[in-house]
Amino acid sequence: MKYLYILLFLLVINLESVAAKSIYTSQCADKASYGNIPDGRYNATVEYFNYSTYTRATYQLVVGVEYGNVVSIEFPKGGSVHSGYNNEGYYYTGGLLYKNTDYQGNIVSYTTSVTVTENNSNILTFKITIS
Repeated sequence: MKYLYILLFLLVINLESVAAKSIYTSQCADKASYGNIPDGRYNATVEYFNYSTYTRATYQLVVGVEYGNVVSIEFPKGGSVHSGYNNEGYYYTGGLLYKNTDYQGNIVSYTTSVTVTENNSNILTFKITIS
């Protein structure tokens, strides 16, 4: 009887280990896929709004994606805004991409919002859609 309890105990520990390992593996796989969008540069529809001037416009621009985040927005005549350190003194926040699916579960687009706050407290928003 004692051996039966030991065997059951070892079996339960082994099952818990397998379950924990499968959860860990699936979480790592999810983190590694970064929302199923590979790193790279993408054409995107960017809706721009400037809170100081109330200027609103929509552009087709190139955005840089890394680890499921829009990390740069490139302008057609040169220049860009980007996450990380910059010499311009602005703050770049946001950029986490969300996938949008149809009823069959197919990905139809990715969307995000980026806010850029300039030195003079001017706030610019960029609503980004990658189709």
